[in-house]
Amino acid sequence: MRVKTGIIILTIVFGILLGEIYYLKILPCSFVRIYYTSETKEFNKAPTEEMTVEINGYDFNYRIPHQIKDDRFNEIKDLTKNDSLSTIDSVIMIANWVRSKLLFGKPDYNSDEILVDDIINESKNNGLKVLCDSYARLFVITAQALGIPARIVELRGHIVPEAFVREISKWIMIDPTNGYYISKDGEPLSVAEIIVSYKEGASLTPTVFVKSREDDCLYSTENEVNLKKIYLNGFTKVSDQNVEREKIMDTISKKLQLPIVMVQFIDEHSTLIGYKEKLLRYAALLTFVVFVLLSAIIFRKKD
Repeated sequence: MRVKTGIIILTIVFGILLGEIYYLKILPCSFVRIYYTSETKEFNKAPTEEMTVEINGYDFNYRIPHQIKDDRFNEIKDLTKNDSLSTIDSVIMIANWVRSKLLFGKPDYNSDEILVDDIINESKNNGLKVLCDSYARLFVITAQALGIPARIVELRGHIVPEAFVREISKWIMIDPTNGYYISKDGEPLSVAEIIVSYKEGASLTPTVFVKSREDDCLYSTENEVNLKKIYLNGFTKVSDQNVEREKIMDTISKKLQLPIVMVQFIDEHSTLIGYKEKLLRYAALLTFVVFVLLSAIIFRKKD
């Protein structure tokens, strides 16, 4: 009788395990990791020449798998030919070039399904409008094409790019959508530094580097309150857009760990992205251990 009861319990545990595995399978973050850090230095690690950083034993890649066409590359290269490409002036120049190619407004398409070159052509020829994600993406692709490390930083409500300026050896936020950057005591700040400064109540100086256009978006003191809320919303992250299924499986099989696909900058109020999946993985592992132990106990008694 005890054996039959044990088998029933074992069946229930196995069913729970299958349910957990199935649920993990349909979640986007199931077989990858999100690395959480509250350290500005960790989030702002200097990238290698290949535009990667080592995070928790994993090579995290900032490079976007898309190249701009030769004519676009030559255009921006001519624009920056007299610049060393290692100063804030060079990234401001790129941001201005991005703004000259795009029109701001609510799009009627999925930005993930259209190439940057198509956006450039369609924006000017057919009045196609884009939002901050396309501005940030074009900035990062252009900067990377010129050999300038750049990355996309996602906030809930806004997306901005950052460039690693070698002259001062730090990441700085350049917002091509709103045409401005933020400084503290004369030093341009990164997104993480802006967040920390906002929390500390520090005095920050926004610098607008473009002129107003009727068809574009531009920073003003009126939207400072909303921008501050966006920076403090607890959803700051950067993504590795080069992780494919083959790389995930290779990392799991060789290093016996899940690859990192996002790095989230957190504080005590942040909502941890992917935390539910992380807990579910632990729950599935625990359920599997319980299943094995119960199997050993039940079938040993049966013998």
